[in-house]
Amino acid sequence: GTANVCLQNLRKTLRYGGRKNVPSVEEVTAVSAGRNSKRQLYRLPGGSETVVNTKSTTVVADVIAGMCSLINVNDPLEMEEFSLYCIVEGDAFTMPLAADEYILDVTTELHKNQQVFYLIFCRSVWYFPLRLDSQLYVQVLFNQIAPDYLEGLLLVLPFGQLPQELLFEVCRLAALLHRAADMIQPPTLKETKFLLPKPALMQNDVNPQQLVQMVQNNWPQIEPLHSVEAKAQFLEILSKWPLFGSSFFAVKRSGDQQILALNRTGVHFLHIVTHKTLSTVPFSEVISTRKVRAGEGATLYLELKCGNLFQQRVARLQTDQAHEIARLVRQYITMHRHNVGVH
Repeated sequence: GTANVCLQNLRKTLRYGGRKNVPSVEEVTAVSAGRNSKRQLYRLPGGSETVVNTKSTTVVADVIAGMCSLINVNDPLEMEEFSLYCIVEGDAFTMPLAADEYILDVTTELHKNQQVFYLIFCRSVWYFPLRLDSQLYVQVLFNQIAPDYLEGLLLVLPFGQLPQELLFEVCRLAALLHRAADMIQPPTLKETKFLLPKPALMQNDVNPQQLVQMVQNNWPQIEPLHSVEAKAQFLEILSKWPLFGSSFFAVKRSGDQQILALNRTGVHFLHIVTHKTLSTVPFSEVISTRKVRAGEGATLYLELKCGNLFQQRVARLQTDQAHEIARLVRQYITMHRHNVGVH
Protein backbone atom coordinates (compact mmCIF):
# COMPACT_ATOMS: atom_id res chain seq x y z
CA GLY A 1 0.00 0.00 0.00
CA THR A 2 2.55 2.59 1.13
CA ALA A 3 4.96 1.63 -1.65
CA ASN A 4 2.20 2.06 -4.22
CA VAL A 5 1.33 5.52 -2.86
CA CYS A 6 5.03 6.48 -3.00
CA LEU A 7 5.22 5.28 -6.60
CA GLN A 8 2.13 7.29 -7.58
CA ASN A 9 3.54 10.37 -5.86
CA LEU A 10 6.87 9.93 -7.65
CA ARG A 11 5.08 9.69 -11.00
CA LYS A 12 3.22 12.90 -10.21
CA THR A 13 6.47 14.66 -9.30
CA LEU A 14 8.12 13.52 -12.53
CA ARG A 15 5.13 14.66 -14.55
CA TYR A 16 4.31 17.98 -12.89
CA GLY A 17 7.39 18.86 -10.87
CA GLY A 18 7.41 19.09 -7.09
CA ARG A 19 5.21 21.10 -4.77
CA LYS A 20 6.05 24.80 -4.81
CA ASN A 21 5.03 25.59 -1.23
CA VAL A 22 6.04 23.90 1.98
CA PRO A 23 3.11 21.79 3.22
CA SER A 24 1.24 23.28 6.17
CA VAL A 25 1.58 21.89 9.69
CA GLU A 26 -1.96 20.48 9.38
CA GLU A 27 -1.08 18.66 6.16
CA VAL A 28 2.11 17.16 7.59
CA THR A 29 0.26 16.09 10.76
CA ALA A 30 -2.51 14.47 8.70
CA VAL A 31 -0.06 12.57 6.47
CA SER A 32 1.92 11.43 9.53
CA ALA A 33 -1.31 10.09 11.02
CA GLY A 34 -2.02 8.13 7.82
CA ARG A 35 -4.68 10.46 6.43
CA ASN A 36 -3.53 11.11 2.90
CA SER A 37 -6.46 13.20 1.65
CA LYS A 38 -8.36 16.30 2.68
CA ARG A 39 -12.03 17.00 2.08
CA GLN A 40 -11.84 20.10 -0.12
CA LEU A 41 -14.92 22.07 -1.14
CA TYR A 42 -15.39 22.95 -4.81
CA ARG A 43 -18.17 25.12 -6.18
CA LEU A 44 -20.18 24.89 -9.36
CA PRO A 45 -21.79 27.86 -11.13
CA GLY A 46 -24.94 28.79 -9.26
CA GLY A 47 -23.44 28.16 -5.85
CA SER A 48 -23.92 24.40 -5.41
CA GLU A 49 -20.97 22.69 -3.79
CA THR A 50 -19.30 19.33 -3.95
CA VAL A 51 -16.59 17.81 -1.79
CA VAL A 52 -13.66 16.10 -3.47
CA ASN A 53 -11.03 14.19 -1.52
CA THR A 54 -7.87 16.11 -2.32
CA LYS A 55 -4.46 14.56 -1.75
CA SER A 56 -1.07 16.20 -1.32
CA THR A 57 -0.39 15.27 -4.93
CA THR A 58 -3.74 16.32 -6.43
CA VAL A 59 -3.26 18.78 -9.28
CA VAL A 60 -5.87 20.99 -10.95
CA ALA A 61 -6.12 18.62 -13.93
CA ASP A 62 -7.18 15.80 -11.55
CA VAL A 63 -9.98 17.90 -10.10
CA ILE A 64 -11.18 18.99 -13.54
CA ALA A 65 -11.23 15.36 -14.71
CA GLY A 66 -13.17 14.34 -11.59
CA MET A 67 -15.69 17.16 -11.95
CA CYS A 68 -16.08 16.46 -15.67
CA SER A 69 -16.95 12.84 -14.98
CA LEU A 70 -19.69 14.10 -12.62
CA ILE A 71 -21.30 15.98 -15.52
CA ASN A 72 -20.75 13.11 -17.97
CA VAL A 73 -17.92 14.73 -19.93
CA ASN A 74 -15.45 11.92 -20.58
CA ASP A 75 -13.67 12.94 -23.78
CA PRO A 76 -10.20 14.28 -22.80
CA LEU A 77 -10.44 16.95 -25.49
CA GLU A 78 -13.84 18.12 -24.28
CA MET A 79 -12.45 18.25 -20.74
CA GLU A 80 -10.04 20.92 -21.95
CA GLU A 81 -13.02 23.27 -22.22
CA PHE A 82 -13.36 23.35 -18.45
CA SER A 83 -11.29 25.25 -15.92
CA LEU A 84 -10.91 25.59 -12.20
CA TYR A 85 -10.95 29.20 -11.05
CA CYS A 86 -9.77 30.44 -7.70
CA ILE A 87 -11.84 33.42 -6.64
CA VAL A 88 -10.30 35.40 -3.81
CA GLU A 89 -12.62 37.72 -1.93
CA GLY A 90 -11.74 41.32 -2.68
CA ASP A 91 -9.98 40.63 -6.00
CA ALA A 92 -11.61 42.34 -8.98
CA PHE A 93 -10.53 39.78 -11.58
CA THR A 94 -9.84 36.11 -11.46
CA MET A 95 -7.69 33.74 -13.45
CA PRO A 96 -8.05 30.00 -13.87
CA LEU A 97 -5.51 27.81 -12.15
CA ALA A 98 -2.92 26.10 -14.35
CA ALA A 99 -3.60 22.41 -14.97
CA ASP A 100 -0.30 21.39 -13.36
CA GLU A 101 -0.76 23.38 -10.14
CA TYR A 102 -1.06 21.40 -6.93
CA ILE A 103 -4.35 22.23 -5.21
CA LEU A 104 -2.82 22.24 -1.73
CA ASP A 105 -0.08 24.60 -2.91
CA VAL A 106 -2.80 27.10 -3.79
CA THR A 107 -4.96 26.63 -0.71
CA THR A 108 -2.04 26.55 1.76
CA GLU A 109 -0.80 29.91 0.53
CA LEU A 110 -4.28 31.46 0.77
CA HIS A 111 -4.92 30.02 4.23
CA LYS A 112 -1.54 31.32 5.37
CA ASN A 113 -2.51 34.82 4.21
CA GLN A 114 -5.93 34.40 5.87
CA GLN A 115 -7.72 35.08 2.59
CA VAL A 116 -11.28 33.97 1.89
CA PHE A 117 -11.40 32.06 -1.39
CA TYR A 118 -13.56 29.73 -3.47
CA LEU A 119 -12.52 27.11 -6.00
CA ILE A 120 -15.06 27.19 -8.82
CA PHE A 121 -15.34 24.72 -11.69
CA CYS A 122 -16.86 26.05 -14.90
CA ARG A 123 -16.74 25.93 -18.66
CA SER A 124 -14.33 28.48 -20.09
CA VAL A 125 -14.23 27.48 -23.76
CA TRP A 126 -17.25 26.62 -25.92
CA TYR A 127 -16.01 24.54 -28.81
CA PHE A 128 -18.04 21.37 -28.42
CA PRO A 129 -21.79 21.56 -29.08
CA LEU A 130 -24.36 21.68 -26.31
CA ARG A 131 -25.28 18.33 -24.77
CA LEU A 132 -28.36 17.73 -22.67
CA ASP A 133 -27.64 14.16 -21.54
CA SER A 134 -26.73 14.99 -17.94
CA GLN A 135 -28.84 16.92 -15.45
CA LEU A 136 -25.80 18.29 -13.65
CA TYR A 137 -24.24 19.39 -16.97
CA VAL A 138 -27.46 21.26 -17.78
CA GLN A 139 -27.46 22.89 -14.32
CA VAL A 140 -23.82 23.97 -14.63
CA LEU A 141 -24.26 25.51 -18.08
CA PHE A 142 -27.59 27.10 -17.21
CA ASN A 143 -26.16 28.77 -14.11
CA GLN A 144 -23.19 29.98 -16.09
CA ILE A 145 -25.14 31.42 -19.02
CA ALA A 146 -28.22 32.88 -17.32
CA PRO A 147 -26.38 35.92 -15.81
CA ASP A 148 -24.89 36.93 -19.20
CA TYR A 149 -28.29 36.46 -20.82
CA LEU A 150 -30.09 38.61 -18.24
CA GLU A 151 -27.39 41.24 -18.59
CA GLY A 152 -28.39 41.38 -22.27
CA LEU A 153 -24.98 40.36 -23.59
CA LEU A 154 -26.35 37.60 -25.85
CA LEU A 155 -28.85 39.89 -27.58
CA VAL A 156 -28.09 41.54 -30.90
CA LEU A 157 -30.21 44.68 -31.27
CA PRO A 158 -30.36 46.16 -34.76
CA PHE A 159 -30.93 49.92 -34.36
CA GLY A 160 -30.96 49.42 -30.60
CA GLN A 161 -34.38 47.72 -30.63
CA LEU A 162 -35.45 44.10 -30.21
CA PRO A 163 -36.84 42.64 -33.45
CA GLN A 164 -40.40 41.33 -33.01
CA GLU A 165 -39.50 37.64 -33.43
CA LEU A 166 -36.71 37.99 -30.89
CA LEU A 167 -39.10 39.65 -28.45
CA PHE A 168 -41.40 36.60 -28.65
CA GLU A 169 -38.42 34.32 -28.01
CA VAL A 170 -37.28 36.43 -25.06
CA CYS A 171 -40.76 36.17 -23.53
CA ARG A 172 -40.68 32.39 -23.90
CA LEU A 173 -37.24 32.34 -22.28
CA ALA A 174 -38.63 34.42 -19.41
CA ALA A 175 -41.33 31.82 -18.79
CA LEU A 176 -38.68 29.07 -18.91
CA LEU A 177 -36.53 30.95 -16.40
CA HIS A 178 -39.54 31.24 -14.10
CA ARG A 179 -40.18 27.49 -14.30
CA ALA A 180 -36.45 26.80 -13.93
CA ALA A 181 -36.71 28.48 -10.53
CA ASP A 182 -39.38 25.89 -9.58
CA MET A 183 -42.22 28.41 -9.74
CA ILE A 184 -45.69 26.99 -10.25
CA GLN A 185 -47.72 30.19 -10.68
CA PRO A 186 -47.52 32.43 -13.76
CA PRO A 187 -45.01 35.27 -13.30
CA THR A 188 -46.34 38.56 -11.96
CA LEU A 189 -45.38 42.01 -13.25
CA LYS A 190 -42.77 42.37 -10.51
CA GLU A 191 -41.30 38.91 -11.20
CA THR A 192 -41.24 39.45 -14.97
CA LYS A 193 -38.82 42.36 -14.57
CA PHE A 194 -36.23 39.93 -13.24
CA LEU A 195 -36.85 37.37 -15.98
CA LEU A 196 -36.14 39.60 -18.96
CA PRO A 197 -32.75 40.78 -20.21
CA LYS A 198 -32.10 44.44 -19.50
CA PRO A 199 -32.55 45.67 -23.10
CA ALA A 200 -36.00 44.06 -23.30
CA LEU A 201 -37.14 46.25 -20.41
CA MET A 202 -36.18 49.35 -22.38
CA GLN A 203 -38.31 48.70 -25.45
CA ASN A 204 -40.20 51.85 -26.36
CA ASP A 205 -43.03 50.21 -28.25
CA VAL A 206 -44.04 47.62 -25.62
CA ASN A 207 -45.40 48.58 -22.21
CA PRO A 208 -44.67 46.47 -19.10
CA GLN A 209 -48.19 45.05 -18.97
CA GLN A 210 -47.92 43.83 -22.56
CA LEU A 211 -44.61 42.17 -21.75
CA VAL A 212 -46.12 40.35 -18.78
CA GLN A 213 -49.01 39.19 -20.96
CA MET A 214 -46.59 37.90 -23.61
CA VAL A 215 -44.62 35.98 -20.97
CA GLN A 216 -47.79 34.57 -19.41
CA ASN A 217 -49.04 33.42 -22.83
CA ASN A 218 -46.17 30.90 -22.82
CA TRP A 219 -46.93 29.62 -19.34
CA PRO A 220 -49.51 26.88 -20.16
CA GLN A 221 -46.94 24.94 -22.26
CA ILE A 222 -44.09 25.53 -19.83
CA GLU A 223 -45.77 25.00 -16.46
CA PRO A 224 -45.86 21.14 -16.80
CA LEU A 225 -42.08 20.97 -17.36
CA HIS A 226 -39.66 19.87 -14.66
CA SER A 227 -37.25 22.66 -13.68
CA VAL A 228 -34.32 20.82 -15.32
CA GLU A 229 -36.33 20.43 -18.54
CA ALA A 230 -37.02 24.17 -18.47
CA LYS A 231 -33.29 24.84 -18.09
CA ALA A 232 -32.52 22.47 -20.97
CA GLN A 233 -35.07 24.18 -23.23
CA PHE A 234 -33.67 27.57 -22.23
CA LEU A 235 -30.17 26.44 -23.27
CA GLU A 236 -31.46 24.85 -26.46
CA ILE A 237 -33.09 28.08 -27.62
CA LEU A 238 -30.03 30.16 -26.76
CA SER A 239 -27.67 27.68 -28.45
CA LYS A 240 -29.08 28.84 -31.80
CA TRP A 241 -28.20 32.48 -31.09
CA PRO A 242 -24.99 33.77 -32.70
CA LEU A 243 -23.42 34.92 -29.42
CA PHE A 244 -24.18 31.75 -27.47
CA GLY A 245 -21.06 30.29 -25.87
CA SER A 246 -19.22 33.61 -25.90
CA SER A 247 -16.98 35.03 -23.21
CA PHE A 248 -17.46 38.80 -23.06
CA PHE A 249 -14.90 41.45 -22.16
CA ALA A 250 -15.00 45.24 -22.09
CA VAL A 251 -12.19 46.65 -24.24
CA LYS A 252 -11.16 49.99 -25.65
CA ARG A 253 -10.04 49.84 -29.27
CA SER A 254 -8.78 52.93 -31.11
CA GLY A 255 -10.41 55.03 -28.40
CA ASP A 256 -13.81 53.34 -28.82
CA GLN A 257 -15.42 51.34 -26.05
CA GLN A 258 -16.38 47.94 -27.46
CA ILE A 259 -17.26 44.45 -26.30
CA LEU A 260 -14.90 41.65 -27.22
CA ALA A 261 -16.69 38.32 -27.64
CA LEU A 262 -14.64 35.13 -27.86
CA ASN A 263 -16.37 32.02 -29.14
CA ARG A 264 -15.69 29.01 -31.34
CA THR A 265 -15.94 31.09 -34.53
CA GLY A 266 -13.26 33.60 -33.56
CA VAL A 267 -12.58 36.96 -31.95
CA HIS A 268 -15.49 39.35 -32.43
CA PHE A 269 -15.60 43.08 -31.77
CA LEU A 270 -19.13 44.17 -30.92
CA HIS A 271 -20.84 47.55 -30.73
CA ILE A 272 -21.21 48.33 -27.04
CA VAL A 273 -24.97 48.99 -27.25
CA THR A 274 -26.38 47.02 -30.19
CA HIS A 275 -23.86 44.13 -30.00
CA LYS A 276 -23.69 44.25 -33.79
CA THR A 277 -20.44 42.67 -34.98
CA LEU A 278 -18.06 45.41 -36.11
CA SER A 279 -15.27 43.05 -37.13
CA THR A 280 -14.23 39.43 -36.70
CA VAL A 281 -10.88 37.67 -36.64
CA PRO A 282 -11.08 33.89 -37.14
CA PHE A 283 -8.64 31.91 -35.00
CA SER A 284 -6.88 30.71 -38.14
CA GLU A 285 -5.73 34.33 -38.62
CA VAL A 286 -4.57 34.97 -35.05
CA ILE A 287 -0.78 34.84 -35.11
CA SER A 288 0.04 35.84 -31.54
CA THR A 289 -1.06 37.78 -28.47
CA ARG A 290 1.14 40.02 -26.37
CA LYS A 291 0.41 41.79 -23.11
CA VAL A 292 2.04 45.20 -22.70
CA ARG A 293 1.91 47.98 -20.14
CA ALA A 294 2.28 51.53 -21.36
CA GLY A 295 1.65 55.13 -20.45
CA GLU A 296 0.84 56.70 -17.13
CA GLY A 297 -0.23 54.28 -14.46
CA ALA A 298 1.10 51.48 -16.67
CA THR A 299 -2.19 50.83 -18.49
CA LEU A 300 -2.58 47.22 -19.57
CA TYR A 301 -2.98 46.49 -23.28
CA LEU A 302 -3.41 43.34 -25.29
CA GLU A 303 -1.84 43.29 -28.73
CA LEU A 304 -3.49 40.86 -31.10
CA LYS A 305 -1.38 40.14 -34.16
CA CYS A 306 -3.56 38.88 -37.01
CA GLY A 307 -3.22 38.06 -40.67
CA ASN A 308 -1.20 35.66 -42.80
CA LEU A 309 2.31 35.28 -44.20
CA PHE A 310 1.85 38.18 -46.60
CA GLN A 311 -0.16 40.68 -44.62
CA GLN A 312 -0.25 41.28 -40.89
CA ARG A 313 -1.89 43.83 -38.62
CA VAL A 314 -1.94 44.45 -34.90
CA ALA A 315 -5.08 45.29 -32.95
CA ARG A 316 -4.22 47.06 -29.70
CA LEU A 317 -6.84 46.68 -27.01
CA GLN A 318 -6.92 48.44 -23.67
CA THR A 319 -8.34 46.06 -21.09
CA ASP A 320 -7.76 45.02 -17.50
CA GLN A 321 -8.47 41.43 -18.53
CA ALA A 322 -5.66 41.06 -21.06
CA HIS A 323 -4.28 37.96 -19.32
CA GLU A 324 -7.59 36.10 -19.37
CA ILE A 325 -8.33 37.09 -22.99
CA ALA A 326 -4.88 35.93 -24.11
CA ARG A 327 -5.31 32.63 -22.27
CA LEU A 328 -8.73 31.97 -23.80
CA VAL A 329 -7.49 32.84 -27.29
CA ARG A 330 -4.66 30.32 -26.83
CA GLN A 331 -7.15 27.73 -25.57
CA TYR A 332 -9.42 28.24 -28.58
CA ILE A 333 -6.51 28.11 -31.01
CA THR A 334 -5.41 24.80 -29.47
CA MET A 335 -8.94 23.39 -29.87
CA HIS A 336 -9.09 24.77 -33.39
CA ARG A 337 -5.78 23.15 -34.34
CA HIS A 338 -6.86 19.81 -32.95
CA ASN A 339 -9.42 20.01 -35.73
CA VAL A 340 -11.72 17.67 -33.89
CA GLY A 341 -14.40 17.95 -36.51
CA VAL A 342 -16.98 19.20 -34.03
CA HIS A 343 -19.81 21.05 -35.74
